[in-house]
Amino acid sequence: MARRPVSALRLVEYVKKLVAGARGNVVSISLKRAKRELGLSSRAEAAALKAALDALASLGLLEAVPSRRKPRYLLKRGSLLWTMLEAGREEQAAELAAAAAMRHRLRRL
Repeated sequence: MARRPVSALRLVEYVKKLVAGARGNVVSISLKRAKRELGLSSRAEAAALKAALDALASLGLLEAVPSRRKPRYLLKRGSLLWTMLEAGREEQAAELAAAAAMRHRLRRL
């Protein structure tokens, strides 16, 4: 069965689910849990997911927690991305994520 590539909208919908269930002021996004929730299995898909999360972190929408073993990203209440997701503007957040990922890829060339 062929899997869909990681799209910005799928990633944003996953983050929105985390924000909706948040009990505190910070949501932690681990790469391993995100891979499992999004149904990604290949290394290429995992690399694309990590690149998308890194791109959001480079824009300041997420905070990257440096670690080689367990990459993590933090999303804080009151941040631009959190506010957009609470307001139901997933499409705008997905466009922002897609543009950030494209900018991140171009910068790496």
